Amino acid sequence: MGIFSSKSDKKRIASLEQENKQNRKRIKQLENLCKEKDSFFMELMSDGLRHGSPLAAKHMSDRKKYKQGK
Repeated sequence: MGIFSSKSDKKRIASLEQENKQNRKRIKQLENLCKEKDSFFMELMSDGLRHGSPLAAKHMSDRKKYKQGK
């Protein structure tokens, strides 16, 4: 007789495994959305820098500091 041999334990384990699967899928979706957002933001910063935007320069500087801190 194993540790998780009762029917309710097996149901609970199956439920948790399903929840983990859904969570992994949602995390992947959110990571993809972040990558998409980052690409748009980088494009906007690049365009802003080409047009002399001080705000774009600030964002680029902040991004560089953030990346160095990781």
